[in-house]
Amino acid sequence: LPDIRIAVGGPDRNSLVAEALGWDPAAGRELRRQLAEGGVAAVWVAPRASLREEWVPGADLRDLERLPLLVVAGADAEGDAKAVDALIADLDDATVTATAAGGGEALPPGDAWDGRGFAVLNRGTPGCVVTSSGDLYMSLMRSCTGWPSGIWVDPPRRTAPDGSGFQLQRWSHTFEYAVVGGEGDWRKQQLPRIGHEYNHPLSARVRRPSEAAPLPRELSLLRLEPAGEVLLDALKPAGSPLARGSVAPAAPERGVVVRMHEVNGRPVRARVHGPRPWTRGARTDVLETPGEQLAPDEQGVLSIGLTGFEVATVLATPTEGPRSAFGPGVAAHEPAQPVHTRYWLHNSGPAPRGNMPVAVYISPTTLTASGGPFNATIRISSELTDAPVSGTVTVEAPPGWSTEPPTLPYALAPGGFTLTEVTVTPPPDTPPGRHWLAARLSYEGQTYEDVAAVDVPGKPAAPTLLIDLGVDRITLRSGERARVPVTLHNTTQGPINGTLWAVSSWGTWPGVTPACQGFTIAPGHQLNRTIDVNAAAIPPGSYWLLAKTAWHGRVAYTKAVELEITP
Repeated sequence: LPDIRIAVGGPDRNSLVAEALGWDPAAGRELRRQLAEGGVAAVWVAPRASLREEWVPGADLRDLERLPLLVVAGADAEGDAKAVDALIADLDDATVTATAAGGGEALPPGDAWDGRGFAVLNRGTPGCVVTSSGDLYMSLMRSCTGWPSGIWVDPPRRTAPDGSGFQLQRWSHTFEYAVVGGEGDWRKQQLPRIGHEYNHPLSARVRRPSEAAPLPRELSLLRLEPAGEVLLDALKPAGSPLARGSVAPAAPERGVVVRMHEVNGRPVRARVHGPRPWTRGARTDVLETPGEQLAPDEQGVLSIGLTGFEVATVLATPTEGPRSAFGPGVAAHEPAQPVHTRYWLHNSGPAPRGNMPVAVYISPTTLTASGGPFNATIRISSELTDAPVSGTVTVEAPPGWSTEPPTLPYALAPGGFTLTEVTVTPPPDTPPGRHWLAARLSYEGQTYEDVAAVDVPGKPAAPTLLIDLGVDRITLRSGERARVPVTLHNTTQGPINGTLWAVSSWGTWPGVTPACQGFTIAPGHQLNRTIDVNAAAIPPGSYWLLAKTAWHGRVAYTKAVELEITP
């Protein structure tokens, strides 16, 4: 809701000002006094009632006397423009100077600020609101019970142990918040900086002693100034080679992208210090396209002008120095190999690590072998944009079956693909049931595969993989550990490669491991795996746990069991 009106011009040029001065003659006298003394005026007309009385459900603030009014005027139209310029200049410190009519109170009792403030810091709650009565509310949770949250796609339907949908989040939750307060407003208390610090606490890990020279007592690898007025939003190597299908590695020594924003609503000159002096810099858009060039100063520091609350992105290039050894980062290998190329069927999120630059697909995905040869089409495609790729696809048929050709060499230009028809011949004595036809290729240390189901008639259809969680309830004291058995049973005539996930309530993830593990089960065999639960890493409370498995484009979930951690 609005909390103030600003009117420009005297009563002879602005009917709204004339109306306000009509019911507050003291304001009219103050306006004439200021105009006579200085040619411009800034007069504060207090409302008839407190904002606490006006800011109510169904509020109607159209009547003039319901909100404070700031009258800014000159002796004529030209003077009005000068008065507006003076108001703009006065706003530079976020404080407006105006005289209350008749020297009275600027605001009704209860609306005046006492010069102090406080804030409630939180870590990721959905929303908040401050009421006109001064009450502050935080929304701790939010959920949707309709589409798609309330729909279970893969039968049988699974629920939390009490029968409720998972989206209702009926388990123990831990909420972290803090209260800060002091003299001054939110700017003086630097609440934006404090809020960011609360959400990004210092994280330290003990490492083995190094033979390298010790670090200085104070060291900043990246620093933004003025401190507390400009905050860092993101820091990354320049470019996105993985996202655009490039074979080039991320190389911070060629440049980094620094995203920042001004937090006080005031213009500021931001300075960016790096671990080494910068050689050049530029403003960029969100796609990192360089724009305005930024020249570093004598100390190699970049500076950039920001308007109030502006978000800016800077491309900064450091001077040459020793290169660091970088880990694989987001391009690391998937823990479960081979990687199924139709990953979306496994309901496991975005593309596999590495973005699957080369892929292989078999179509159709389900085939029937009725006693003679049949054909399948294998597609090999490259998502690379700046390099060719070559290799060999291996066609894996059940033992005793033949494929022609058995292997498919490929050489693809950037963005290229190839289609090849393969003839598959099963032996005449093939047992009935479900068999598997796989196509695999390897690239940069990962194996990618697609698998088609081949049904030989004569056996009733049945689930291809059975999964069972070997407990009905898990109860641990804080500090105890447990191993939860998971049984997988392959009912088909061929081997199954898949992934097993431990799925549990938010808040338990650090204590439920491994989150993901791969497996291979021979035809007709059973495999036993375990999920480890460490109660020392889980706050006391009531949670749930289930196991999920995905294989060859199919998924299955166990029932959810209660996981209770006691003090």
